[in-house]
Amino acid sequence: MTWEFEKRILDAQTEVKLRTDPYVRARDKVTRQLIDSTLIQSYQRFRRERQPYPFVAHSTLRPGAITPTHEYELHYNALVVMLDGVLDERLQKHFRCRSGNRLNKRNITSVAPTLPGLESYDHDRRFVRHHGFGELFRMLTELDYALLIQRPVEEGEPPESGEFQITHFHVKIERLLDSALHNLGVMLHYIDRSLYEKGEEYVELFERKFFEYFNFYHNAAGRRSAAALAAQLLARETRTATVFIASQQDRRLTLLSSWHPRMELEIEQFLLVKLEPERLLALKAWSKENGVELRRHFIINPASPEPVFLFRVRYQHTPAATPTPDGTLRTTLNPRERWVKIIEECFVPVNEGCCIRIEHSLAYPSRP
Repeated sequence: MTWEFEKRILDAQTEVKLRTDPYVRARDKVTRQLIDSTLIQSYQRFRRERQPYPFVAHSTLRPGAITPTHEYELHYNALVVMLDGVLDERLQKHFRCRSGNRLNKRNITSVAPTLPGLESYDHDRRFVRHHGFGELFRMLTELDYALLIQRPVEEGEPPESGEFQITHFHVKIERLLDSALHNLGVMLHYIDRSLYEKGEEYVELFERKFFEYFNFYHNAAGRRSAAALAAQLLARETRTATVFIASQQDRRLTLLSSWHPRMELEIEQFLLVKLEPERLLALKAWSKENGVELRRHFIINPASPEPVFLFRVRYQHTPAATPTPDGTLRTTLNPRERWVKIIEECFVPVNEGCCIRIEHSLAYPSRP
């Protein structure tokens, strides 16, 4: 077998955004915190319990792949909704953001009085920029439902004066699936007006494709279903936002992102991978030739004889999952036609001091 690797350096445009765009900086920090708390900490938890970590099968990275239904109790969950701004009144009916779940110690105590770390609660840590943000963030992701990160501003102050912060916890996503199906169906021109205008069988098939739109298998439920409903709604409203979801079933961190003023949705996933011996030897040889320090920047457990890497996959919607160019109504819905495709696979560094990524395909068999 021959394996191909390619060295990529952080592009200038992304580097500028990380330095100058407050939302991109805050989003990057939240992503790193979730990688640590849902992936790396889960791996370490399995190690402490002397249980083998359930690495994701490489073949399940392919769009439309069947996801096993088993849930691993030792793996950490998370559901986080992050907005560049705040939820307006029109959206608040879909996100339970009431006074009882506004972030403060009294409200947390009423919901989870025995939550570990509650006795040392510091309200200033709610700010993403705070050095203690990670501790509070990890503590709150233990709770059910979602965390909401917003950028509120004082009345009369400019939007750029606001700071990204956790404003609410225990947030329920309250939205009917039929409403989400209807909105997506109209946007993609699969239906004209009524969800059931083509019959119940058509709706059942479209529901399966609805979850595929977010690169979830059709049996997505719980946090993943809530993430899909929230992300589709925020994208429809052309809000700059990211929905982060990690579940015990698929053992990966998924980011569903929308960017104003587009209605498009970006999908990326992070997961932990372990390589077969031959591929690992090839990667080590390649990294030595190209001056890439695997042990220092890419291996999560450098002291282990079986190194573990952080891997990222980015997906893009196919023409079947984008609006028709001229707005004409589609006459058919092909269940075998994929709605997402892979556009990038790469090993990513586990620390912030490295701006290199290693492009490599794991989803599909290598060429002989």
